[in-house]
Amino acid sequence: MGTIEELEQCILSGNIKEVERYTTAELEKGIFWSVIFENTLSPLMAKIGQGFSAGTYFLPELIAAGMAVTGAVKVIRESLGDIEIETKGTVVMGTIFKDIHDIGKNIVILNLEGAGFKVVDLGIDVQPDKFVRSYRDNHADLIGISALLSTTMVNLEPAIKQIREKELNAKIMVGGNPITPEFAKKIGADGYASDGYQAVLKTKELLDIR
Repeated sequence: MGTIEELEQCILSGNIKEVERYTTAELEKGIFWSVIFENTLSPLMAKIGQGFSAGTYFLPELIAAGMAVTGAVKVIRESLGDIEIETKGTVVMGTIFKDIHDIGKNIVILNLEGAGFKVVDLGIDVQPDKFVRSYRDNHADLIGISALLSTTMVNLEPAIKQIREKELNAKIMVGGNPITPEFAKKIGADGYASDGYQAVLKTKELLDIR
């Protein structure tokens, strides 16, 4: 693969094998993994995320891109063996209790991983105590909670209240189709994100990462 443009097209089309091959080739040249990530993969993922927010790229491309970059991260992890990859932070993610939808959450996770964050996926129908336990066990930096239905978004407020009672200083970000910035603020969340790209930006803002 000769150019960044070719790599971008492979990421957009979800060509995981080619993206993994590119990553392997760069590592074999002796290029440090963080250089590959910060100078190439992360900027391309950000560009695609911006395009999605602007309406020039669409959901299938965003999902494909996230999977492709996650494949590159897998190659990097395998190349390092037992050496721990330094991440930008750890995020605990889950869908609020009584909600079994996860496509939005999964897209956010792909974007966060593609941006260099470690994500602990708690799945769907997650109770507040499970968020707290995982936050503590993983020494996490942020909790992300999604709600995909208007009937389950009402569960966010009591969940945040219960989390705050046990982890007063935990940063909490919410998102999902029925959620608005105003609602997020009203229920005591620290941040809101409308899509995967915005979730990356908001996570960096909440964690003071530049």
